[in-house]
Parts: sequence; structure tokens; C-alpha cells
Amino acid sequence: EEDKVLSKLAMQDYVEQQLTNLHYVASNNNFCDKFIAFIITAVLLVLLPYLHIGVFYMKIWVPDKPPIDRYGCTCSCFDTVFRGRYENPGVVTYKHVYFNATSNTFKMWIFTVIFILLFYESLRYLIGLFRSGVPLRRSMLFLYVINMYPHYYSWWSFFSYYNEEVYTYFIHHFMFTVTEILTTCVVLNLVNAENEFQSWKVALVVTINITHIIVSGMDQFIAHVVQGEGHSFQNVRDVGLMIPDLLHVIVMSHQFYKYVQRQPRRVIELCYKEEIILMFMFISLGTILGRLI
Repeated sequence: EEDKVLSKLAMQDYVEQQLTNLHYVASNNNFCDKFIAFIITAVLLVLLPYLHIGVFYMKIWVPDKPPIDRYGCTCSCFDTVFRGRYENPGVVTYKHVYFNATSNTFKMWIFTVIFILLFYESLRYLIGLFRSGVPLRRSMLFLYVINMYPHYYSWWSFFSYYNEEVYTYFIHHFMFTVTEILTTCVVLNLVNAENEFQSWKVALVVTINITHIIVSGMDQFIAHVVQGEGHSFQNVRDVGLMIPDLLHVIVMSHQFYKYVQRQPRRVIELCYKEEIILMFMFISLGTILGRLI
């Protein structure tokens, strides 16, 4: 009896020790995932605005803008609230950054925080997949990377809408942004090769991006790029936004075709006719809605 009790206690100690070790390993891995994701997020968030404004704007788009006189300039539009008692509205000295204490400034901050957190969480998820050793779909990782520009462009657009109080395309762009985020969520899910390549996921991504292609083409792409009516910076922007949409449709369709080839069932058994009908219906409705708003 005494040997049985000792054996039982030894087994309990062993199980507790293994669970403790597992806890510490998981905690350590989780910390490493967060740390690596933080570093990558910080580097990319530092580089993107620099490349955007410091390189593309200053060196390519508007290299002829003259330098300002830091000692003779004034800003009468600055409410000086964030300066407290140090300055008052009127003639104020040069600042590298001015911002007024308004509701729009707060909205710009909200959008910025949301986009940064979403970016960080998506990278943390990917780092976790890399470090866990699960098989990855490189094609989906590629789609995630090329969609960074449309997401960055969306943040910058909303920042500009609120900053300049010009809301002509706000709702229109908001629809694009929400659907882009939905697309990225599905793509992130499919980066993990253990997640099934289901037909509804493909249908969702293809539907959204075909709608983007049609609406964007009718909005500006055809006039600016195809007919040559746009300026060079408009053409670069339109092409940069169109390419990710095209690649999402092509890559997702190709990957689904390869997935179907490996299945014992036929395509008609993997895709419900209701999904195809809904695809055409949502593409039509999305196109109409995109043209109206």
C-alpha cells in the first residue's frame, strides 16, 4: 500500500512538473512572438511614412518645393491648446508638428491607433505560425504582403479626410476599407495550411476583389491609366491599388483549383450553387452601391 501511495505521489509530481514546464515554454514562446512582432511592426511603421513622404513626395513627386523660413513664418490657425500657457493663438513660432484640440484630431488619432493595433496583431499571428512550425501557404502570405499598400493608403486617406474636412469620398472609401480588412482576415486564416481551403472563403475574397476591380475601374482607373488622363502620381496610385485586387482574384482562384485537383470529390460537390448565385448577386449589389455612394 505504501509503495502504491508513493508511486501515485511521484506520478502527480511528474504531471505537475510537466504542466509547469509547458506553461513556462508557452509563456516564453508567447513573449518571443510579441517581441518579434513588436520589432517588425515598429520598423515597418517607421519606414512606410518615410518612404511615402521623405522619398516619394520629396524626391519624386514634388522635389521643386522651396524650403521654408523657420524664423520668419507664423501660423494663425494653431489654437495652441496642447502648448498650455506657454503660447497663445496668434503669432506663434515654428513647430515641426502643429495640431489643434478638435474632435477631428481625436478621430484621426482613433483611426491611427486602430490601424496600428490591427497591423501589430496580424504580424503577431503570423510570427506565431512561423515559430510553431505549422505548414504555411506561401501564396496566402504573399497576398497579405501585397495588401499592405491598400491598407496604408486607407489610413492615410482617412487621416486626410478628417484633417482637411473634405468628405466627398469618405463613405465610398470606408466601404473599400471594411471589405479589404475582411479579405485580409480570410487570407490570414488561410496562411495556416492546417485551415481548410473552403469554398466560401474563396467566394468571399473573389467577390470582394472583383467588386473592387469593377468599381475602381469605373471610378478612376480606366480614365487615369487606360485613357491616359491622369497625372503620373495618380497612375502610380491607381496601379498600386488595382494590382492587389487582381492578384487576390487570380491567386485565390488558382489555389482553389489546385485544392480541387487534390480532392476525390468533383468541383460541383465542393461548391454550392447557392454560393455562386450569391457571388454574382453581391458583385452586382456591391458595384451598384459603390457607384452610388
